[in-house]
Amino acid sequence: MIVKPAVYHGWYNVLTAFVGMALSYAMFTVFAFGTFVKPLQAEFGWQRGELSFALTLTNIAVVFASPALGLIIDKTGVRRVLIPSLVLMALAVASLGLLGPHIWHFYLMYFLIPVLGAGTLPQSYSRVIIAWFTQRRGLALGIALSGFGAGAALIPGFARFMIDIFNWRIAYFGFAAAIICISLPLAVFLLKEKPPDTSAQGDFNDACKAPVIDHPHTGLSGRQAAQTGSYWLILISFLLVGIGITSILAHLVPMLMDRGVTPTMASLCMSALGIGLICGRILAGYLMDLFFAPYVAAIFLLGLVAGIAILATGTGSNLVFVAAILVGLATGSEISEIAYICSRYFGQQAFGQIYGIMFAAFQLGSAFGAPLMGLYYDHAGDYIGALWLVAAIVLAGTILIAMLGPYPLLPGGEKNP
Repeated sequence: MIVKPAVYHGWYNVLTAFVGMALSYAMFTVFAFGTFVKPLQAEFGWQRGELSFALTLTNIAVVFASPALGLIIDKTGVRRVLIPSLVLMALAVASLGLLGPHIWHFYLMYFLIPVLGAGTLPQSYSRVIIAWFTQRRGLALGIALSGFGAGAALIPGFARFMIDIFNWRIAYFGFAAAIICISLPLAVFLLKEKPPDTSAQGDFNDACKAPVIDHPHTGLSGRQAAQTGSYWLILISFLLVGIGITSILAHLVPMLMDRGVTPTMASLCMSALGIGLICGRILAGYLMDLFFAPYVAAIFLLGLVAGIAILATGTGSNLVFVAAILVGLATGSEISEIAYICSRYFGQQAFGQIYGIMFAAFQLGSAFGAPLMGLYYDHAGDYIGALWLVAAIVLAGTILIAMLGPYPLLPGGEKNP
């Protein structure tokens, strides 16, 4: 007889993942980047193209770190990687507060933050969530990974507050303190990787139902997955979408300020994007439990195309908030969709490795999008032409994800729901 606990511990893992994602590596590189552009330009004279190259280094680091992390957590578990990563990442973030006039220090830290903080990449938390949830996997992933959006909504505003009250150096020290004082204790004391009975992982759906079984060895190996057409459709789609998403995230704040939007309103617009990110992640997760996940992903990506098109008109009106929300909805849904779609098409056996490669593809696209957008601005003086090109690239990625076939019958388990 299975006795249902008062609160299924999987939900405590969801809470830990939510906070961990809100204080993950991307918060202090991608999402905080735009807020620090003008202060760093004012102090050191660095140009936007130069500064944007730091994001290229971050994304390149993730391209290599993500697959490696996937292999490690598949073999050794999440906690052994996550806990030391949090400590090392905090030290790297604090080092940004000591920047001098040589831009190599800035570049080095933007490379090291995702390497040292690799344990905070989404596949670490996703690996834990899919082990604890089956029937409500999409919703659990959506809530857990929406912490990414919470961080995206709060971090730019927190950075702006710290910069206005103190200076940009203190803002980086404040980021490091938040990692050590908030995210680290939750990972140490609350995160559990597997349900007590590892032969029966799943979520309690209600008081009358036992867990839905999903054995951790169900699914394809990394090599078997790479031999399927679905694998390459997913990979190329995420690569193209990565170009679009990160180019907007990195340049939205300075783009709007160039159009006469005040720094405070530009930061609020970035916060609106973060709110959209939270809603997109939870909503996409919920919908993927009910409907075919690739179609859900395609709908959110069409919203991204629309948001980029609004920005491409050159507007500085309130429509930019609509654009930011649409971009946020798609950004939020994307990371949840990678995890959910990989688990349904390839199973749990090599989830860390497969997810790591898919996320690396997303980051590879990101590595090109942000700096090329910055270089285009330095050459043309605006972002208009680059925005229309990015919209076309994202549309191509949308078509590819919509081409995926039905969920397959996975080795070692029943057909996916």
